[in-house]
Amino acid sequence: MGRLKEIMEFILAVFYALVVNLFDKKPRRVVLYYHGINRADVKGFTKQMAYLTQKCSVVKPSKIKSAHIDGAKILAAITFDDAFVSIIENAVPILKEHRLPAGIFVPTGNLGQPLRWKMPENCPDKNETVMTQGQIAELDNDGFEIFSHTLSHPVLTEVEDSRLEAELVNSKRALERIVGHQVSAISYPHGAYDTRVCRFAKKAGYRLGFTIQPTMVDSATDHLKIGRFLVSAKESMVKFKLKVSGAYEVRMYLQSIRRLFLGGFS
Repeated sequence: MGRLKEIMEFILAVFYALVVNLFDKKPRRVVLYYHGINRADVKGFTKQMAYLTQKCSVVKPSKIKSAHIDGAKILAAITFDDAFVSIIENAVPILKEHRLPAGIFVPTGNLGQPLRWKMPENCPDKNETVMTQGQIAELDNDGFEIFSHTLSHPVLTEVEDSRLEAELVNSKRALERIVGHQVSAISYPHGAYDTRVCRFAKKAGYRLGFTIQPTMVDSATDHLKIGRFLVSAKESMVKFKLKVSGAYEVRMYLQSIRRLFLGGFS
C-alpha cells in the first residue's frame, strides 16, 4: 500500500509540475529539509547540491520570504532537523564546496548525546548523535544558521502550557548563549503545531516557524507556518527535482482530500 501511494504521488507530482510550468510563470520559493546524511548518502547529496547550485538561487532559510529573486525561477533554502553529527561529517563539506547556506535546527536538551526521543525501528537515523555545543558554535562561525528544535523534541501540541513555554524559551536561550546572538527561528518537532503553539512561539521571540507541510512559500505565508519539503539523499534525481520545483505540494492536497473523504463516512 505504501509503495502504491508513493507511485500515485509521483505521477500526480509530474502532472502538477507540467501544469504549474505551463500556467504559472511566477518565481517559486521552496524550503527543503533533511535529517541525517550518512556516508553512503554522500554521492546522492553531492548531486543534489550541484543541481541546486546550477538551477536555483539558494538563500539562508531566514531570508526565504524576504530575499529578492533576481533571474532565478526557484529560490530555495536548505534545512536540517535534529542537528545530527552526520551532517557535519558528510553534508557540511559539500555545502562549503558549493558555497551553499543552510539552517540547522537543534534540540538543545540532547547536545552531544544519542537520541532520547522515540524513533521508528527501521529509521536510518535511530543511532545518530546530536552535535555538541562546540560543534554548533563552529557551524555558526562558518555562517550556517542555527535555530531551535526545542529542548527535548516533544509533540508540542500535546504538552501543557508550562512545558510548552519552557521548551520554546529555554531552547532559544541555550542556543543564544552558545552562538552569542539572537536565534530567530524554530522548527516544530514531528511537524506538530497549532494556533496555541504558534502563539507561544511568537511570545518566546521567534520570528519564523518552520513546519513539515509540503507547501511553497509566498507573500501570504504566515511567518510562523512556513512549509517545507522532506528530501532524502537516497531518492532519485527526478523525484528531487520535482520536490525542488514545488510539485510535491500535491501531497498536501491529497491529504486534504483523504481527510474530507474519511470525514464524510465517519
